[in-house]
Amino acid sequence: MKIFISVDMEGIWGVVSPAHINSGTKEYERMRRLMTKEANIVIEEAFNNGATEVIVNDSHDNMDNLLIEELDPRAQLISGSPKPLSMMQGIDNTFDGIIYIGYHSRCGTPNGVFNHTYMGSTISSIAINRKEMGECGINAGVGGYFGVPILAIAGDDLLAEQALEEIGAVETIAVKKALGRYTAHNLSYNDLKKTYSEKLKKAFSNIKDYPIIKYKDNIIMDIEFFTEVKAENVMLLPEAKRINERTIRIESDDYLELFMKFRACMTLAGAIK
Repeated sequence: MKIFISVDMEGIWGVVSPAHINSGTKEYERMRRLMTKEANIVIEEAFNNGATEVIVNDSHDNMDNLLIEELDPRAQLISGSPKPLSMMQGIDNTFDGIIYIGYHSRCGTPNGVFNHTYMGSTISSIAINRKEMGECGINAGVGGYFGVPILAIAGDDLLAEQALEEIGAVETIAVKKALGRYTAHNLSYNDLKKTYSEKLKKAFSNIKDYPIIKYKDNIIMDIEFFTEVKAENVMLLPEAKRINERTIRIESDDYLELFMKFRACMTLAGAIK
């Protein structure tokens, strides 16, 4: 059994402050260790429940946060950026299941800890076929393109609710209760480990029961930016269509191609203030 793990940072147990997620601070260095520690809980559970190979993709910011020297030595790490598939780099059809760790709610979620969608200062919303999606739903389409089910997702309780809405009946691990953008009530560490153990044991024993997100026919993605100038700059992409002042639309009948267009839109939008 081969397992893919995508690890973001904002939804990690104990992470609440901007100082926790921004490099160059003592608190960030501490949170890198917590991020690695939580990844290790999942890696251990994967191997305890029959995994023979585990690939971990660092999915936060510059994607070089996880401490490879402290990561479970049985796991392989994909680190650094840019990555063509971003938070899903490394996924292909040889995997049996996907797990998301440290994920967060989408932009605009009331009280969601660090709520945002891919680019916090740039994107205000993303919809696929007119359904609003956060990072978990967007990334699930990449996994589904390769026929791999989403088994479990971990973050705050609001992210857990959205995962069920965006993906379907996956195992959700609420490592903290969201009280505000920079405030959360965290589980005890013992309960954190217990919850992961119970949820992942269930997931690994019933892998074929979990959702595979596959899109058919023409797929539409609408991206709304916070400022008009970002949408204007994205129009340099020939395939982009301007829907209104701050929203562009991209389309494809191939989800992976759509995702790559989305990556190009982010690059163009991020290149201008």
